[in-house]
Amino acid sequence: MIAKLKFASENEKKEYVHGCDADFEKHLDEVMKELCEVKDLQFVTLSGPTCSGKTIASKKMVSEFSERGKTVKIISLDDFFRDRTELEKEAVRSDGRLDFDSENALDIKMLSEFMHNIQRGKKAILPHFDFVQARRVCCDEFFAEKNDIVIFEGIQAIYPAFTSLIEDGANVKSFYISPMQSLTVGEREIEPREIRLWRRLVRDYKYRNATPEFTFHLWESVTENEDINILPFTNSVDFKIDSLVGYEAGMLKERLFSILPEVRKENKYYCKAQNILEILKDADGISPDLLPENSLYHEFM
Repeated sequence: MIAKLKFASENEKKEYVHGCDADFEKHLDEVMKELCEVKDLQFVTLSGPTCSGKTIASKKMVSEFSERGKTVKIISLDDFFRDRTELEKEAVRSDGRLDFDSENALDIKMLSEFMHNIQRGKKAILPHFDFVQARRVCCDEFFAEKNDIVIFEGIQAIYPAFTSLIEDGANVKSFYISPMQSLTVGEREIEPREIRLWRRLVRDYKYRNATPEFTFHLWESVTENEDINILPFTNSVDFKIDSLVGYEAGMLKERLFSILPEVRKENKYYCKAQNILEILKDADGISPDLLPENSLYHEFM
């Protein structure tokens, strides 16, 4: 996909953004309608690597199923994260690197008990994780009625450690979302994984109180985990959608130009930050105010 970098007016930017989102929405609608036609569906696993668009996909699922009279309940697997203090203690005892991405970052015992109970029609304990405090803040009771559709959303929804908890005989479909093609920005080909890094730098700075240095640091373990626990299993999913949109460079530029200069010259990620700024320097910035109400990009901005 080739990114449009120059615009004659704000109206032209708006038309471009709305056109890109309309194309994405069209493809998403087609896949969702096919998913909604599955009879007696019990569970949907909604996965994708970090910053792929899982939140907008889950909202679309709820809308489509609700229009058909189905009751949908969403479980964010991120809520089963262990407290950061626990992970930090383990990092000190091992190689010193924090693990926020592998199955070890999850409270597998609690997740296993949750899955065991809901598959038997019992009440289950659902935790809630606060990313700013980096810890579990409370728990609620959860109960799924016989005809409810339960959507499990998160990067972990494709992990064997989770999928193995869904018992044989369950009517389950898997859905995967991610940027799947490169974006041409000027003369540079930007790989899908790099696009997701740009998105995450912006999202985590705003919503998770993360400095760009910290996000760059985590990215090494993030991609390592993807290569082990996500990418090997993508060919087995039932439905896929490409979440790349043409306005990525312009939409992210102003936010990245605001936060990446915080990376100092003595930091090992300085050159990486400067390279991103160099790639984006000729792109016209696009304001988030031009995004449609239900845009994919509200998840990151």
